[in-house]
Amino acid sequence: MSGNEAVRALTATLETAGVAYMVTGSYATNVYGIPRSTKDADFIVEAPHSQIDQVLASLPRGLQADDQMMFETVTASQRWIVRVEGSSFVAELFVLNRHPFDRSRFDRRVRIEFLPGLVAWLPTPEDVVVQKLRWCARTKREKDFDDARNVIAVQADQLDWPYIERWCGEFGVTVVLTEAREAAKLD
Repeated sequence: MSGNEAVRALTATLETAGVAYMVTGSYATNVYGIPRSTKDADFIVEAPHSQIDQVLASLPRGLQADDQMMFETVTASQRWIVRVEGSSFVAELFVLNRHPFDRSRFDRRVRIEFLPGLVAWLPTPEDVVVQKLRWCARTKREKDFDDARNVIAVQADQLDWPYIERWCGEFGVTVVLTEAREAAKLD
């Protein structure tokens, strides 16, 4: 099973179970920016643990959930890992946390086709930019800065800049936003 097939299967399983979700991370970045390869897929889910356990118990053949839920320090949320058998590709399910930005981006999510024939819930491009810059400032991962810059470069005039600037101000990452805009040649 390929990574894209795993994303399709997990998305279908979540939808069949009625779990509210959105696909984030590099899959969302690839929709709005310059696509790059990835070895994982990130999902934000809003559901009680019992419902998530049911989803994990009903995974199709080729997908295997780790036995235990973990706490992820970067996102400050609970997560489950789903592995693709015979591959290094993983999907991570993160429980929607209570931070106002995380709630906002989940409420603003949009339903779009992001893989051929697959329509699913994704964050808006503005929320991808803010989240990537937030992670960049916290973890110092260059790929998060590059992802944000690429979304800015591709989406440019279509972005809601006051929304992005407000949240970047909240997170204290306006300097990084300015750097990303300059790198995207918008300022």
